Order: sequence, then structure tokens, then C-alpha cells
Amino acid sequence: MDWLDEIFNTERMADFQQLDTIEGLLLTATVSPEYSELISRSLNSLTYEEAEKLIRELSEKQVNRIHAGLNYNSTYINNFTKKSL
Repeated sequence: MDWLDEIFNTERMADFQQLDTIEGLLLTATVSPEYSELISRSLNSLTYEEAEKLIRELSEKQVNRIHAGLNYNSTYINNFTKKSL
């Protein structure tokens, strides 16, 4: 289907899985309320590539559950310490 996009010069729109992922990441991302609102309003007009970029950005801006004092389990702690080392 990508070759059709190239022929007709159309951009592939974000799929439902990407949109669900973005909405979930927005709930725990450390971004301003204004930016979060802007993202929420633009969800239906995101292209596939824009959605992928936004998912990466929001993934990097997730709350560190250990430092924030939120609920966490030993698996989360082990994974966190492995990444930190």
C-alpha cells in the first residue's frame, strides 16, 4: 500500500493503535497542560510518521514512578536499575 501512497502522493494517517498509545502516554507524560491539550485536539489529523515521532517523544517524557513516589513493583525497580547502570 506504500507504493500507492507514493503514486498518489497521499500520506498514511495514524492508526487506532498509535492513537491509543498516544492517549495512554499523555496521561503520565511530563508535558505542560497546554501541550497535552494541543496534542489531544490534533489526534485525528496526525499522519503515521507524526504519530510515531510523537510516541517516541512522549515515551521519553514519562514520569519516573520511583522518583515520583508512585506505586511500583519489584519488576519496575529491576528494569529501572538495569537501564540506569
